[in-house]
Amino acid sequence: MSHVQGFDSMDEAMAAMAASEDAANRGLLPGQIRARDAVTETVHWAQVVVDWDMIIYGKTPPIADILARDPGFDVKDNRERGYLTGTAYSQVEPDGEPGDTHVSQVVPITPEIFARAESKGWPSFSEVRTNPEHKDLLMGLAIAEQAVRS
Repeated sequence: MSHVQGFDSMDEAMAAMAASEDAANRGLLPGQIRARDAVTETVHWAQVVVDWDMIIYGKTPPIADILARDPGFDVKDNRERGYLTGTAYSQVEPDGEPGDTHVSQVVPITPEIFARAESKGWPSFSEVRTNPEHKDLLMGLAIAEQAVRS
């Protein structure tokens, strides 16, 4: 069961958010740091959400591409704070949903794993675990999970 914390003011809420962000950034794994700092290349990632039986697959373009589309957005500050700006895909949003995801919540994956997930319709967590047709994807995600730690 989730706990919802209330705040007496916006300042108090903003301070709590900043503290949570700082804690998340201090706990980044080496592979997550590399993904955060890869500002000149496309970063592919996966976020497993077991409680929702979902895997969210993401694609974050180079900062220059984001600035070309939206020059008023401070994507550099966003990235320095740990956020990957891009598009997230899943069975719920197969055409993708733009947004920001904190790098502490993801595992960087290869473009090949991302393409496999896309070709298979963005399989759910249970599908990847149980369907033999997704064994290659399961193995790719497992390898990515190990690689993020080194």
